[in-house]
Amino acid sequence: MFQLYLLLRLKNFGRIVIELGIFRIVFLTILTVAAIMILLLAENRFVIPVVCVLLLASYHNYRKDKEFLHTLTSHLPVFLIKEYTLITLPFAGMEMIKGRFTEAIGLWLFATLLPFLKEMKLEHKPIRLPFLYKGSYEYIRMFRQSFWIYALLLLFSIAGTVHGNIKIDKVCVVLWGLIQASGYLQPMDTGYLLHFKNFKTLCRFQSKSIAWNVFITSIPFGLALIASTYDQDEILFFLSYYIATLIYAIGISMLRHIIPSPLLLFIVQLSILMPFYLGSLFVPFLLIPGMALTTLLTCQTRKHLKRLL
Repeated sequence: MFQLYLLLRLKNFGRIVIELGIFRIVFLTILTVAAIMILLLAENRFVIPVVCVLLLASYHNYRKDKEFLHTLTSHLPVFLIKEYTLITLPFAGMEMIKGRFTEAIGLWLFATLLPFLKEMKLEHKPIRLPFLYKGSYEYIRMFRQSFWIYALLLLFSIAGTVHGNIKIDKVCVVLWGLIQASGYLQPMDTGYLLHFKNFKTLCRFQSKSIAWNVFITSIPFGLALIASTYDQDEILFFLSYYIATLIYAIGISMLRHIIPSPLLLFIVQLSILMPFYLGSLFVPFLLIPGMALTTLLTCQTRKHLKRLL
């Protein structure tokens, strides 16, 4: 029965991978590898156990499938012990690599006792996002899903400012621009398009919402970037980032109406729009052909949506 449960988990993981998309999966994979390297290189012996305990305890406390698991087995604690032991295995392996066998045994002991601990029920309300443009559901959905990534990038950016490493700030800004644009990779529902009077209204709404949302969420990164150095070149870099992100996001929002397939849309924007975005951050003159390309995509989208708008 436990093998069938693992197979169900693998199928569920595959469904989540498809929903997240290629770009976010690649980004999360890079973050995971970086996190593993940080844990392996950490000199403090309490880092790995604390991270493992927090992750495992949070997973156990907030999981919603316990009633379903009761239908599979009458010995739920034993069932959970097997699962938590497998989850603990990578952390215990890192401890054994470092020669800390006592900590590894302690982690497995915690995994064994965790199913018998009582849950902590915390009441929480959904966080409202009044600072984002009203009605821009794609960006709001992206921000809710990627809020923890936003917080991590902002934390890294502040750390780069404190240590005087401006390259970290720039990398965080560029990554956040890519994540913002990825929110428009999902195709827009045809029923939602009918809410707009005409194509001009749609373009005006998307331009205003993207311009405001990119500006309001990028202010902390801009302040961290400027605080690290008062050089005029860094101010020019942030302005180039803002304009390039606008062009990139608007281009994707138009391209998705022409290419309905999410996979093909990702490949096309990766080979055409993204090079202009990354290049214009360091060569501002590339913003001109980027704007021309976005204008061309807007004209093609207008022809494609002529029957609807």
